[in-house]
Amino acid sequence: MPKMKNNLIVSEPDYLDHRSRLRERFDSAGIAGFAEHEVIEFLLTFAIPRVDTKPIAKKLMSEFTDIPGIFSANREQLEKISGIGPNASRFLILLKEVSQLVVKRKVLTSKKQILNGRDVVEYYSAVMANLNEEEFRVLYLNQANRVISDEILSKGVEEQTAVYPRKILRQAVFLYATCLILVHNHPTGRVMPSLPDREITKVIKSAAETVGIKLLDHIIMGREGEGYYSFQENGIL
Repeated sequence: MPKMKNNLIVSEPDYLDHRSRLRERFDSAGIAGFAEHEVIEFLLTFAIPRVDTKPIAKKLMSEFTDIPGIFSANREQLEKISGIGPNASRFLILLKEVSQLVVKRKVLTSKKQILNGRDVVEYYSAVMANLNEEEFRVLYLNQANRVISDEILSKGVEEQTAVYPRKILRQAVFLYATCLILVHNHPTGRVMPSLPDREITKVIKSAAETVGIKLLDHIIMGREGEGYYSFQENGIL
């Protein structure tokens, strides 16, 4: 939209008008009616000044498919996209980690009981559903099956994640946990346990029993919408 400056008509970049329209739409109705790329485009306006963020948002969508895919990417992957620098990647990672913190705090403060595999998947859905690398986590529970702590034990590529039973049990004793649930994801989406998955489950179960701690389940999560595998529900524990 042209504006006067020093008695001259100066044309502002088109993207500034577009940013204003995005703000107005958000102020009036939130993100209802926004396309996915518009959500990302709008978010990027807070991290990338004086640049049209629409093409950058579309590149992100093309590379990572959807918003969950974008938020599952790490900083190195994000910064391979033209237009995404350290500030923008830091901002997107921050949004992801804040949303994960909200979910975790909600469960911890609600004193929700973890009773089955579906409860575990619900708890972790915002955290692990679309990760591009494998994570191995441990839920430490009290006698009422409520979460005391949720910790990442290791990260790595599928079937190469290192798991340390001694570390798990030391933390369980420190937290006065009485039960454990193991959780890891398969980035490929396949949820059937591998031979190493079965073996480490046996080792941790046996070690836990020696100190009076019960391994309730081991959950393998696939990608979003691709289900999960519960050792307990399938009669392995």
